[in-house]
Amino acid sequence: MSGLMTGRWTRPAPPSRPSAIAPALLAVVENALSEAWRALLDEVANGHFSICGAHEDTITEKLQIILGELHAADPEVVPGYSEFSIGSRDSKLRSHDGEHLDRQPDLTFYPLRGSIRTTNSLLAGIFVECKPIDSDHPIPSAYCKEGLIRFIRGDYAWAVDHALMVGYVRNRCWLPEGLAACKAMQYRFLESPIALAPTTSGDAVYQSRHERTFTFSSPLEPAGPITLHHLWLYPASICETSRCRGGISDG
Repeated sequence: MSGLMTGRWTRPAPPSRPSAIAPALLAVVENALSEAWRALLDEVANGHFSICGAHEDTITEKLQIILGELHAADPEVVPGYSEFSIGSRDSKLRSHDGEHLDRQPDLTFYPLRGSIRTTNSLLAGIFVECKPIDSDHPIPSAYCKEGLIRFIRGDYAWAVDHALMVGYVRNRCWLPEGLAACKAMQYRFLESPIALAPTTSGDAVYQSRHERTFTFSSPLEPAGPITLHHLWLYPASICETSRCRGGISDG
């Protein structure tokens, strides 16, 4: 019968270099998160939720539900968002070396097939790590040591060249000054953070580039730098008057 495969599929070799993600794809995800955040702020205003007292996972789950509603909306609310699969939460993936099989980015968005050139679609997504920022979750220990570092050492997004960090900011801390707390040697900044276009809802987005500390195993090739976008989201009213610890901003 014409059109049928005549031979068996041959598995491709493991990735030997990161897949390139177009910044425009990240912008769609950032716009969707920003729009979802506005809907969550409406819940807060109506007395149905408190960002100030909520656990990180609770906030992320709330956003995931709203993201699902945005994805189903017709007409489309966030241009381009319908061309992604809905963002999954805490999906398990292996680390770059396979030593850990349970690495769990907070959210993962997959664009339509062909949007990212890859031999493995599972590894070619937009991986998002979300962290609260306040006096109980200072930037050096929470955002940097428990978040940003995971992209540098190859826990997350090791087969792509871009990823996203999201901050739930509950104190007086702002971009880009707040990222000064992450500028210790182990975070391998290659340049100072730079401002990108804000989201369609007006939230600031910054970009940082970092040298990665691992190699691809077959062949033995450096992973190359990763570019991280930083989107920090704020409640309508500040939760506490503390300032950044390790990267102080006067706001």
